[in-house]
Amino acid sequence: MLPKLAALLIATATAGAGPVAFADPPAYSGGQTHPVALTRSEGPASRPTREIWGKGQVLPAEYRRASLSHWDRYSLPPAPDGCEWVSVGQDAYIVEISSGEITGAFIGVLTD
Repeated sequence: MLPKLAALLIATATAGAGPVAFADPPAYSGGQTHPVALTRSEGPASRPTREIWGKGQVLPAEYRRASLSHWDRYSLPPAPDGCEWVSVGQDAYIVEISSGEITGAFIGVLTD
């Protein structure tokens, strides 16, 4: 319920405000950017690593196959021309079709 509320608040706050801006991904040695991994290390029963990508990064090709055609169900804005919505688990990304570059990331919004 909380992720839906957060998505609704983001959508309401940004309605009519133009494109949503997200922070640039962190830079590491050599100026490279890497996906942020969320991990839990509480022993053998811990959850598996979850990768989250950010704006400006390239979503790996194997994840780009999961086109999100019902983006409006989650109060997400339409993807700009040349881009499409892609779902990875509970996360939604706006991805440039030609390059795979992420132009928008909505984390944890795809919950039912």
